[in-house]
Amino acid sequence: MSELEPQNATGEPETAATETLAPERPQEPPPVWNPPVAPPRKSRAGVFFFGALSGCLLVFLGFFVLIVIVAAGGDSSDISLASEKVAVVPIEGEILDARDTLDLLHKYANNRTVKAVVVRINSPGGAIAPSQEIYSAIRKIRREGKPVVASLDSVAASGGYYIASACDPIVANSGSITGSIGVILQWFDVKELVHWAKLKPETITSGAMKDAGSPYRQITEAERAYFQGIVTQLHSQFVRDVAEGRKSKMKLEDVAKIADGRIFTGEQALALKLIDQIGTIDDAVLTAGNLGGIEGEPAKLWPRRREATLFDLLTENGADAVLERIANRRVPQFMYRW
Repeated sequence: MSELEPQNATGEPETAATETLAPERPQEPPPVWNPPVAPPRKSRAGVFFFGALSGCLLVFLGFFVLIVIVAAGGDSSDISLASEKVAVVPIEGEILDARDTLDLLHKYANNRTVKAVVVRINSPGGAIAPSQEIYSAIRKIRREGKPVVASLDSVAASGGYYIASACDPIVANSGSITGSIGVILQWFDVKELVHWAKLKPETITSGAMKDAGSPYRQITEAERAYFQGIVTQLHSQFVRDVAEGRKSKMKLEDVAKIADGRIFTGEQALALKLIDQIGTIDDAVLTAGNLGGIEGEPAKLWPRRREATLFDLLTENGADAVLERIANRRVPQFMYRW
């Protein structure tokens, strides 16, 4: 090797500059990523409708089972699966309004599955007009061919017995208190209290009898005779209607003899023919079922009991009604009440 040949750093001779280099390979473009194509989705409409139908069927079956349990358990509800039944209409407490009772009577009178009605009475009586309206409704149901039986609870006196006399027959416990055929008119005389409080009421009327029965002064003899005439006339209506309701058992004279306000036990009432049978509510239902053509022990249909709510107390059906009753106590009221 010639000394003139160029050497590299290692002492080896460099290759000739004319030596050709290998050509560079062109760079390939990066591969394009294509996401996988999902297979076409199958329609789920059939599954949805099947699930919805199954859910509705389960709800219906659950509701049906609930009805059967309630009916079989004898719950006090307005539900019964029996095709022939006896409806029970309760009348409880002082009779001041006939609306709820009339609604039930009309409802059961138009119900073809109700073959007879039992009116369960636990009342000392009350206002005259509501008692007369319930009496008339019961008489109408009987005329249309549906039996109505009265069942007397602890007390069915005065207006309570007035209503019972529209039924046929009347069933009472031996210790039930009934009777009290009569009319009463009461109010407070507060003139002494007003005088003590140094108050002086002033009244302007259009006639001499307009303020008859005012609690602020003593009643006059003319006013007493006036009120007595009304009481006597209302009493005659009471006696007449009881005799009409009991016409197959009692005469008008028989009713008049005991229509002096006396009360009687169930046993005494049976002897006087004011009632027809000593028995319980079950006996009354069985009697009603027999009269209605039901074989065996009839199913009972009780109305659903509605509990008073706070809303009721704050509306016209609650506090306002209570206040109205209290306010009305200061004026004379003619009552069929024991």
